[in-house]
Amino acid sequence: MNKYKKSFSCLMLIVLSFSCAAHKQIDHKQHAPPPKPESSLQDTDRHLPPVQISRQREIIAHYAIQSIGIPYKWGGQSPETGFDCSGLASYTYKKAGIVIPRTTKDQLASGQFVKKNKLQVGDLVFFKGTQKKGGLHVGIYLGDGVLIHAPGKGGHVSFERLDHPYFKKYYIGSRQYL
Repeated sequence: MNKYKKSFSCLMLIVLSFSCAAHKQIDHKQHAPPPKPESSLQDTDRHLPPVQISRQREIIAHYAIQSIGIPYKWGGQSPETGFDCSGLASYTYKKAGIVIPRTTKDQLASGQFVKKNKLQVGDLVFFKGTQKKGGLHVGIYLGDGVLIHAPGKGGHVSFERLDHPYFKKYYIGSRQYL
């Protein structure tokens, strides 16, 4: 296992260990992030130094992970009522002391542009919707190609991979607010 994967794994364990008692009990085993296929590692990925992340990024990741399993709710902005995608993003950022716009459209229009290959834990990743109306979707990047998002009606906050066919096809950009 390379140093980058070890750093990400350690971050996930740390975040989960100090978060378990702070939120309602959810079976996280059924929502584990999908493993990164070994064959998809770039040669440059195999020699990355350990990743150090800021306390604010840790907090964003912590609250995003704690939200796994919470039902999707249109306009939802809290664990008690449920989340929509932009509500999850604004909630986790608020927990880290950062106020970001409430809607996906405004989140995409603000923040600092970041290239997909330069994403860091806590950055927001945006996707165009499949609807003709031009809807948007946002997720919170956790590192190692994994994001957390509120997927839509009938769904629950969950992990997903950026290389999933939907996310690859509809990716439109990323922003950071840190």
